[in-house]
Amino acid sequence: MAVNLSARSQNLTFPAGGEWAYPIRESSGGGFSCGPRSVPVAIYGVPAVVGDRVFIGGYNGKVYALNVSARSQRQEFPQTREKEWFYPKAGERLGSLVGSPVVGDGAIYVTSENGKVYCLDRDFGDKRWESALLSEKLWSTPSVEGDSLYLSTFEGHLYALSAEDGSITWSFATESGIGFVSSPLVYDGTLFAGSFDSKLYAVRVGEDEPLWEFPAGNCFWSTPVAGNGAVYAGCLDGRLYAIDADNGTELWSFDAKRPIVVSPLLSGDLLIVISESGAVYLLKTAAAVDSRVVSELSIGVSVQAAPCVQDGIVYLRGQDNFLYAVDIEGGEVAWRLPLSGE
Repeated sequence: MAVNLSARSQNLTFPAGGEWAYPIRESSGGGFSCGPRSVPVAIYGVPAVVGDRVFIGGYNGKVYALNVSARSQRQEFPQTREKEWFYPKAGERLGSLVGSPVVGDGAIYVTSENGKVYCLDRDFGDKRWESALLSEKLWSTPSVEGDSLYLSTFEGHLYALSAEDGSITWSFATESGIGFVSSPLVYDGTLFAGSFDSKLYAVRVGEDEPLWEFPAGNCFWSTPVAGNGAVYAGCLDGRLYAIDADNGTELWSFDAKRPIVVSPLLSGDLLIVISESGAVYLLKTAAAVDSRVVSELSIGVSVQAAPCVQDGIVYLRGQDNFLYAVDIEGGEVAWRLPLSGE
């Protein structure tokens, strides 16, 4: 779906002002007396947007490139003149795609449940390369930095791949073999990722020993964020931890009282933290403050999908399948939109 923020603030009927919804479906089944039927494709990752195109990975093992103009005009998909495509072609599929697609230099990168990474041409959808088998299954979202691609695996490996040809240029393995649960963050030459042993690992690129390990009361499920020398990591133990990126010491923590399953958001010197229960907190990031919480509110439903923030408004999807626009400083829900329309 494409949402016009001005139209939503005016509570106009959807779709309005360039808004659109495009159902991604595929044929399924058929039995003795039943012909093929169309079923919706589940989407777990966050779409990647580049200019007038949207890139989506489906749980059906296909990658889709949608053109905003073609979708708003409800034209038949794919409009190849508008650089719309899907990969692989009909009758073929990758393993299920759970992680989000990532944009590189003229390319799209996706990880697959078949344990490989794929690089596709951004304009035409042709496969540039596929990696060696890296894991029994890959659910992590890769991170692109310069000419390298970084990812984590359930078997406890961190990999750096060449963005040019997919070859492995560096790898790290946990000593215990405990797997990584979060996708990695790359910050100042260091990878940060949460593992199933309830630790956040910091590993310098090129090294074979951790820089530090930070223990918590449960797993760090979501990818941390970083800024001003600190790493901010939400944990399933219900706490948000601010950690010194260089030495792994705890700077401060905040108790959200419920598990945190989505990444926090940095907005200047403020941090937005959302708990699984739907509570939204705006926190000061300074180490020493009289009051950590600037504001808080709850949308009243569970949140498990990645949020985003723009111009002081936090956008998040609730488990009730509504999109919420939260004015975090004003302490109110500005509007909400059902996401079930086709």
